Amino acid sequence: MQATTKNICTSLLILAGVSFSSCSKFLEEEPKSFLAPENYYKTAEDAFIALTGAYDALGSGGETFIARRLQYLTWFASDEALPPTLTAEMPLDEFSYVADNDDVSRVWNSMYAAINTANIVIDRVANISMDETLKTQYIAEARFLRALSYFYGVRLWGDLPLVAKEVTAVSQVDIARSPISEVYDLIVSDLEFAGEHLAPANQNGRARKGAAKALLAKVYLTRASSVAAKPDDYQKCADMCNETLAIPEHTLLPDYEKAIGGEDEFNKESLFEWQGDRVLNTSSELNAVGAFCLPRGMYVIPTQTASDGGSIGSEVAYFNRYPDNDYRKECTFYTVGPDKNGNPITWQQLAVPYPSPAKKYVNKNATTRDAAAFSGNFVLLRLSDVYLMRAEALNEISAAPTADAYTMINAIRGRARKRNGGTPSATPADLAGLTKEAFRDSVLNERVVELGFEGHRWFDLVRTKRLVATIKAVHPAYPVAEKHLLFPIPANEIKLNPKIEQNPLWK
Repeated sequence: MQATTKNICTSLLILAGVSFSSCSKFLEEEPKSFLAPENYYKTAEDAFIALTGAYDALGSGGETFIARRLQYLTWFASDEALPPTLTAEMPLDEFSYVADNDDVSRVWNSMYAAINTANIVIDRVANISMDETLKTQYIAEARFLRALSYFYGVRLWGDLPLVAKEVTAVSQVDIARSPISEVYDLIVSDLEFAGEHLAPANQNGRARKGAAKALLAKVYLTRASSVAAKPDDYQKCADMCNETLAIPEHTLLPDYEKAIGGEDEFNKESLFEWQGDRVLNTSSELNAVGAFCLPRGMYVIPTQTASDGGSIGSEVAYFNRYPDNDYRKECTFYTVGPDKNGNPITWQQLAVPYPSPAKKYVNKNATTRDAAAFSGNFVLLRLSDVYLMRAEALNEISAAPTADAYTMINAIRGRARKRNGGTPSATPADLAGLTKEAFRDSVLNERVVELGFEGHRWFDLVRTKRLVATIKAVHPAYPVAEKHLLFPIPANEIKLNPKIEQNPLWK
């Protein structure tokens, strides 16, 4: 049975958050176990290891939260992907899931575990005698991680129990849901602090200034169309995007294919990545998305076996949203490749006949199956998203698309014309002369092609109130309804915490 938030918090009380996995590349401290809180959080080394745990809580073992389950919720419950061989996940794709859905519970529980590990850093590190600048940076990183977790939560479930302090008693999790306006207030406060105190340089997987500012821009853009909207949200989004674009450490790469991928991690376009290649043991810290998205029957990586891939495929309608002559299509999908005998086959001939969206998560320079299938990070934020957010926000605060809005979207389309970073082609052409409504549609369509399978589509459909119509157009028989703009609160949470009420449309 899946653990509940209360059980997770009880376990955290017992261990006091001091049993952390090490994260190679940027967090290489040895894990410590079974230390009482009063004997811990004394030194800068303790602070660093606590921060390690906060990052590790975003996804561990290729299983929880950002490592896999978040993608199950948001990819399958949109028009983006489907799970041909994942029987347990079919209800998400078919909109027949209920409040005791295991994946919904897993994301809820791992989200709150991540929040609590961030709270531990925020609360405990503040009292450690260490370099004050480094201390502030660690706290800023933890506040970024807390904001990121709550931002996922408020978009998935709406009102949330607001836990802003380390849990030191089980009774602390028996609290009612706070309105989304209060959740957003905490998120904004955390990201403002992070944006001020994080380092600007690439820290190989750790949060930095550009990540905080870009995430805050996305928060403003999302809140602008919610019940918690404030009159200046779109303007604040546009301004924060501008601040992000002004950071010299970040720039659009000339070649779209290099913007994301296992062999191109932590590049100048990347703002924040969940590390999917922290090899702690044979079954830990991996990005399962690459392996699951491989085309079964098409041998595209070294030592691929007959059973590899086919668990996640692109919806054909989503695949068809990509123009055939758009370079980003061939950078996203495996559409043709060799069969086991070396003969070329297309995706229609696969054993699981759906387009394969694995290219962004497979390390194309790897020489073994494990490295090829698992080592691609999950890029949560990159600079092209910021361009498109600014274009959208500027359009919303104007009577018609502005010159700056066109500059933003055309910069993305212009990069897409440069196949392999070389001589530009004619497609996609720059946009011009659109109405406000047509420009809004064009930005959302651009996000489909530019950011496909990067974790944005479901959130875009929900915040623009297009989820129901979009799914109905692709699958008319699916019982998708307004209640699916939020997920249900996990049934076990409601049983164990009498102060939590279910989302109204799910009652």
